[in-house]
Amino acid sequence: MQIQAVLFDRDNTLLHFDTAAIDALEARIARAAPHVPHGAAVACWLSWSGGWPRSPADEAAFWLDFWGEFAMRYQLSSAAAAHIQQIGAFYHTCFRAFSDTLDCLQALRSRSIRLAVLTNFELPSVDLTFQHVGIDPGWFTALLSSAAIGCRKPDPRAYLIAARALALPPEACAFVDDQPENVAAAGALGMPAWLLDRQDAASASTLRRIRDLHELISCVCESSCL
Repeated sequence: MQIQAVLFDRDNTLLHFDTAAIDALEARIARAAPHVPHGAAVACWLSWSGGWPRSPADEAAFWLDFWGEFAMRYQLSSAAAAHIQQIGAFYHTCFRAFSDTLDCLQALRSRSIRLAVLTNFELPSVDLTFQHVGIDPGWFTALLSSAAIGCRKPDPRAYLIAARALALPPEACAFVDDQPENVAAAGALGMPAWLLDRQDAASASTLRRIRDLHELISCVCESSCL
């Protein structure tokens, strides 16, 4: 079956973390609360147990809770806590696009290949990350996060939900991810799947591999023309 859409992972596939933005966040926290250890915001994020929002409308309340927990954890003064609350939703500002991302997306769109994202991301506002890096979220037929759909890759349900969002059978949806287990799960459902191995770290893998997204263009276009 011809490939009619490409389903991308987001983190470390299309986008990567911007260390300068994270450093700027840490500096802002340090100005308000000098005693808070470096990396505290990331540590709080990774240990968060308060639940994740299921829709963008729930995110404002989430950020109030998140920074409130942060203030209590580090015993911030009321003034410092108020300053920290002003940071608000920072997560989407911590990304940059890989140098090959825009070229790949534009090339696929020019060939009428539909685009979608399936990410094991805790927040449903996937569109904000693309807006932040200058990519129009309207290019994507679907932007799906694990928080919004209620399951995570490599759970087969995640891929089937994405295929339904594209109104296509799995066999017509290519899948690209930097995690081998996620690629293997997609392939088991009949999706043409590629492991994006930018560092050439999985040379022994039996999965189909690409080193960058420029390779993906030719792979998808050859398959879509069969």
